[in-house]
Parts: sequence; C-alpha cells; structure tokens
Amino acid sequence: MPNEDYLSIARLVRAQGPISRAEIARILDMSPSTVGRLVDALIGFDLLIERGQRPGNSAGRPSILLEFNNQICSVLTVDLRLTEAYAVITDLSGHPLASATRSLTIGNTRQSLDELLGLIHKLLQDASELPPVRSIIIGAPSIVDVDTGIIEWAPSLGWNSVRLRNILEDEFHLASWIENDVNLAAIGEYWKGTGQKVKKNMVFVSVGTGIGAGIILNGSLYRGTTFAAGEVAYFLTDVGVLRDNAWLVGNLESRVGREGFIRMAQLIAQRYPASKLSEYLSKANGPVDTREVLHLAEKGDQAALVVFNELVDILTIVICNIAVVLDTEMIVLGGPSDWDWQDLTLAIQNRIGSALLRPVDLQPSQLGHDAVIIGGAYTALNLLVFNQRNN
Repeated sequence: MPNEDYLSIARLVRAQGPISRAEIARILDMSPSTVGRLVDALIGFDLLIERGQRPGNSAGRPSILLEFNNQICSVLTVDLRLTEAYAVITDLSGHPLASATRSLTIGNTRQSLDELLGLIHKLLQDASELPPVRSIIIGAPSIVDVDTGIIEWAPSLGWNSVRLRNILEDEFHLASWIENDVNLAAIGEYWKGTGQKVKKNMVFVSVGTGIGAGIILNGSLYRGTTFAAGEVAYFLTDVGVLRDNAWLVGNLESRVGREGFIRMAQLIAQRYPASKLSEYLSKANGPVDTREVLHLAEKGDQAALVVFNELVDILTIVICNIAVVLDTEMIVLGGPSDWDWQDLTLAIQNRIGSALLRPVDLQPSQLGHDAVIIGGAYTALNLLVFNQRNN
C-alpha cells in the first residue's frame, strides 16, 4: 500500500479519534478489509492504540475504538527567523514540551550553521527525559528543494545552496525534513488554526520580514514545479518595475516587507514633519517597531494613517489576485509580525468591496508565531510513517 493510505488513516484517527475501523472505512471510502490491514500495520508501528469499545446494537458486536498515540515520540521543529532560530520539541499533536532560542550570526554561513547545530544539541540534551525525538523539521525563509533538503537561497540568513538535511542527518542521525517556513505555517493553520474550517483549498499569506504564501490544494501542500509556488514577494505592484531586476527581494516585499514598510513610513513622515509618526521615527534609537507605526494609525495620526492605508491598498491587490487565480475556500492572513491581523483583514475586506466577481473569505491567523511549529508536528507524521514502513 502507498504511504498516503497509511497517512490518511493516521491523520484521521489523530484528528477524530477515538474512532472505529468501520467509521474510518466510511469516511475515507476504503474497503473494510483494506482498512483492517492498514490499521493492523499502524498498531504494529505503535502509532495507533486500541482503546475501549463502543457498544453495538442488539444485532451487532461492539466496535473497538482506535486512538492516535501522540506519545510514541517527539519532534523537534526549528523556525529560522530573521536573526534567530526558535526551536520547540512537541509531541505528534503539536503540544509543546520544551523550547529554546538562539541568535544567529548573519552573513557567516559556517558560523550560523554551527549556532543552529549547537541549539539543537542543547535542546535535545535538556529534553532527555521526554519521549525520544525521532525527527527534525526546519522551517527556512527560502525556496527549498524538499527532495534533496537543499536551501537554495535564504537572503535574510545569507545562506546559498546549503545542504541542510544532509548536515542534520550526519550530525544527529535523525530523519530530517527541510521546508519553506511559510509552507509549514500554512500547514499549521490548516490543521490547528483558522483553516480547520476549510475542506480542501486554502492560502496562507504571511507578512513579516519577508512576504510569502503557502498554498493548500485538495488538502495537500502545493509547492510548484520548482518548489517556488507562493513566492508572492515577487508580485509586481507597478508597471514601472517590469524592466527591473528581481534582486534579492521581490517588488512586493520591497514595498511592504519589514524594510520596505519602514522605508515607506520614513518617506511619508517627511511629508508630515509635525506628525507623531515623524516624532517617533526621529527619536527611535534602535530598530523601528512596525507595531508602533500601526498603533499611531489607530490613534488617528495623519501620517501613520497614510502608511496604514498604503499597506492595506497593496495587500488588497495581493489578496484579490490570489483569490481570482486560485478561487480557494479561504485566505488566511498572518505572519511573524505582532500586528492586529483582525483589524487588518477587516480593512482589506472593506477595501475589496464589490470589486471581485465572488466574495473573498479572508480571515486572520489564529496561531501567530506558533504556526511553523504546529506545521512541523504535522509534517513529522509523514516521516514517521515512511520510516516505520521501510524499517
């Protein structure tokens, strides 16, 4: 049987257990004999547990109920952020068991890789009393060749053609999976976040240091022919950029990614020298807090409102284009920025108005920073089933 059949049953029991074999056969439209063989194998892998019975009617036997064994092992997921790595050990349901964070040296690939390995070593050592870690999942801000585990180009880290899966498996002797960070976040939102309401098709748009989208089609992650699906940072927002080179970041990211957002705020503040925004930017000693700019807009500062409206205009174009091309059930907006996604999605919905043929179900993220970690726990089941079947 293909791995997907095993995964379908394991995922179903994890999501809806306790559940009987007959219910699995009905929901997944499989024959009872096929379900029986697959379930027996998953019990042999210790992934499923028989737990109690559901009473039958007078003419039938009681149904043996199945539960997913979340405690069989742990998974270590790392979210590679702008200047740090955030690592969390969870069980297979995504429940956090231990976590650690470490700064990364930007621009020095060897040193930052050593820092990442050191973080994982320390977390594994500190969590030695937990269920054994069987897999390592990495969410990277890069196009990732998932077949080889190569990070093609992560500008925020300065990594280029890094064979990260090989490095991790050689170092820790654990099954490892490298994935684009927004793809993992999309999986997390689809499984445990806002996307739980979605049947098959969803897009997660992440706005933070960079901008990206994770695409779920027919219940599965869509990566594209060259693993570059969802690289909306390269959306063109103006005809004037058609002859420009893409450079390290795309046109959209250069406008509303973190650096682009700050640049826009600084330019607008120059037009409003008496504004609170201008005052804040002139007094900022360290990095500019994008949340403070949006907070000033909430308070009615004229310059900050111009920044907010420009942000809404650009993101509205992105949401509309995605909706027209993919026609998904839902688009979820979120990301690593600590923004008020509820207010932003409402503003975008109002800006869309009746411009599209069909309405867009745009919803704010529920998981925030945890989406990548939850996506890692979901992905780890794939590795576990594959490795169990091949051992």
